[in-house]
Amino acid sequence: MEDIRLILAKPGDEKTIHALKYSSFLPLYERYKDDETSPAKEPIEKVIANLKSEDTDYYIINAGSKPVGGVRVVDDGIEDGRHVYRISPLFIIPEYQNKGIGQRVIKMLFDMYENADIWRLSTIKQEAGNCHLYEKCGFKLVGNEMPINDRMTIVFYEIIK
Repeated sequence: MEDIRLILAKPGDEKTIHALKYSSFLPLYERYKDDETSPAKEPIEKVIANLKSEDTDYYIINAGSKPVGGVRVVDDGIEDGRHVYRISPLFIIPEYQNKGIGQRVIKMLFDMYENADIWRLSTIKQEAGNCHLYEKCGFKLVGNEMPINDRMTIVFYEIIK
């Protein structure tokens, strides 16, 4: 597998992130038709707003020199004396999925954010591969499920360091 790098996104990267996000989430949108929640349906303005957000670090995931996905890390602040971060979202274009990139990216984030006491994320319950990835990385199911439509339910994961 090629060298995986996380490149901190900057203003001007919104088109790249938006295109990668669209390509990554389009197959899920086509499967679940989640018009209200699908990242594939989000306007580029949302990426721009996230890039400008003080509590967000957005990274482009490169395999070698090729951009193959992205990950947004949100600093959710201090909760009960512990520093909480959220991965929202992590995405990889279809032709690079199931190659271990997601697992490597999560490990890289754990190493980069040494002050993180708690990590959180959410995913689609029906996507067994996503659930398996997060559980393999140490995340545990927490909280309630959130039905989106009759085909799709969001579940929540957390890992306490």
